[in-house]
Amino acid sequence: MISASPQRRTRSGFTLVELLVVIAIIGVLVALLLPAVQAARESARRTQCKSQLREMGLAVQNYHDVHQHFPTGRNTSDQYGVSWAHEILPQLEQQAVHDAYVETERVDSQANAAAMRTPIAVYACPSRRRAAADRDFDNDDGPSLVRGSATLGDYAANAGLEEDMGMEANDFVGGKIDPTLAGPIFSGSEISARRVTDGLSNTLAIGEKHIRPAQDDWTEGTEHRLQGDSCFLASDSLKTILRGTEDGLANGPEDNDDEVFGSAHPGVTQFVFLDGHAEAFAHDNGATATGVNPDQVEDIRVDDQWLWLAALSSIAGGEIVQQ
Repeated sequence: MISASPQRRTRSGFTLVELLVVIAIIGVLVALLLPAVQAARESARRTQCKSQLREMGLAVQNYHDVHQHFPTGRNTSDQYGVSWAHEILPQLEQQAVHDAYVETERVDSQANAAAMRTPIAVYACPSRRRAAADRDFDNDDGPSLVRGSATLGDYAANAGLEEDMGMEANDFVGGKIDPTLAGPIFSGSEISARRVTDGLSNTLAIGEKHIRPAQDDWTEGTEHRLQGDSCFLASDSLKTILRGTEDGLANGPEDNDDEVFGSAHPGVTQFVFLDGHAEAFAHDNGATATGVNPDQVEDIRVDDQWLWLAALSSIAGGEIVQQ
């Protein structure tokens, strides 16, 4: 009698070689897809940032409608004043935060907690960080008395060719601010639209600000002020709330300049103009301009690379930007 042959076993699973091949293929696919995913996410974040700038631009316009001038860059230089960012809060649907401010108290006091320690979503660039109240308060350039509880902000108003516009004698001509140097929002400013003879669509209002890296030798409690990253709603720290264009845009995240615009977006910095439209400017866009600093004010030095940016920052002067 012939016995039946045993059934052949069918193989199940992968061999080690096959498994390694599959893993290698998956690794290649991930390597190919990850940059695309990251680029898509950054594009979305950049779009959101641009939308936030438009919100601020609209708020600046609405502020002008109410007060007949654009918001003042800051109303004092001490620990009792507020910045332009605080002044436009009602136009950003943050009336309660605005109204909580007690002007007779220091901004870092508990009495001003609601006014100065509330995260404001529109003031945080999504490519850099989330909205928070985790900044130090400035203390007249000394170490902060109240740390890690102030509202942050990733933007700055356009003060003109220099961030300290309105604070030096050569900023004025005949007792009035020199409009060929000044932006629309600077220390003590009350610029009306009719004074912007370059046109609202040709004049920067607010842009993304560069925040330089902290240094190891800085005194504890002064880091945020020296970075230009202390309380965004207060007036004390000039370089937290205002920027100039004389030195152009930041040269990457490690740039140590605390007076320039710059962003967390690769290769571009975004601005909103006084008419409310927003643009992203490539740092190497090749544009130039003529007519910058027509009065040849001595302490103004603009590199040819950044003439176009300086031209867009002044409210008058008739500069011509060429692409």
